[in-house]
Amino acid sequence: MSERFLKWALKRHYKVLGYKVRMARIRLGNTEIDGEVIGEGWKIALEIKTPGDDLTRGLGQLAEALAFGYAQAAIVTTLRKAKRVDPIVFEKLSLMLIGVNSSGKVQVVLPREKAADIPEPSASAKEAFKAMWEKLRARVPPERSSNCHRREVLTQHSR
Repeated sequence: MSERFLKWALKRHYKVLGYKVRMARIRLGNTEIDGEVIGEGWKIALEIKTPGDDLTRGLGQLAEALAFGYAQAAIVTTLRKAKRVDPIVFEKLSLMLIGVNSSGKVQVVLPREKAADIPEPSASAKEAFKAMWEKLRARVPPERSSNCHRREVLTQHSR
């Protein structure tokens, strides 16, 4: 799973929940983080780690982010890798571990007690497309269905 996909899934998840998300390199002292989630009076530092990246380096980056005033810090990785991580370090430092599955669903892996508090993001793409299609169909007047309208246009052009 690419870093780009992980960023996309995370940004979509938090935007659906109503938060502002900034996915850009943010310089903090001697390190950089990959992004941040901004709420009312708080910010979460985000560090994206692909399956090939070293999580230990990410822990140092998040520790520095906490020192710079972030309320919370999280490492984002694949769900498979997140489930294999030893939770002791994350629990001791009060860090979040967020996993993204192959379909883009975001799940808070650590801390465990808060995993159920985050609601699901919006409906699937198929349901979103269906809702958009219904909205567009509602705009077309009933006397001008698409086939009737085409026939009218064709007969006008042929005259």
